[in-house]
Amino acid sequence: MITEKDLEILYYITPKKYRTVLDGHGDPMTIVNTEKEFSLEEILLNVPLKDLLSSIIKIFKNKYANPLPIWNSIVNYNIKTEEEISKRKDIKKINFNFKFGVKNDFGTDTQYLENLFIEFMSSFANIKPIVRTALQGKNFNENSSNNNTTFTIHNSPILKIEITNTTFQLFIDKDSFIDYGQ
Repeated sequence: MITEKDLEILYYITPKKYRTVLDGHGDPMTIVNTEKEFSLEEILLNVPLKDLLSSIIKIFKNKYANPLPIWNSIVNYNIKTEEEISKRKDIKKINFNFKFGVKNDFGTDTQYLENLFIEFMSSFANIKPIVRTALQGKNFNENSSNNNTTFTIHNSPILKIEITNTTFQLFIDKDSFIDYGQ
């Protein structure tokens, strides 16, 4: 089970004075934050798929979170082929779609997570109740057509979630972007 304490690292804002430091002192929280990221990685790799999906929704439903620790936790990235390979055995295909189009705190164009696509290794028939439960506290509409269900979320960084028995896709509102620094 993933706790709120486990997720705190996704909302840590690196103070601006430490973001562009080449010489001098770096962020004193670096070691602590790295340990928290390793701990979160271990959790995200080992929780059941339903808990992973529920947690991803909860992470983004109220506030744009830093997606990089999540990406680093569950994706092996091949820089030569630019391919994302899941570290989890229950995920067949994964794609964190980062797009340019937002400004960071220094006014330069930077990337944000536009959407996250996950294809499961096998059919996952009980995904609707997981999404509904994770969205508790938010107003949303649910529309089903054929084997596809779309959840449209109001007043959330999550614009919508599209699911089938074999896929999960979460779309983010770029206007919700928060520059957490790196």
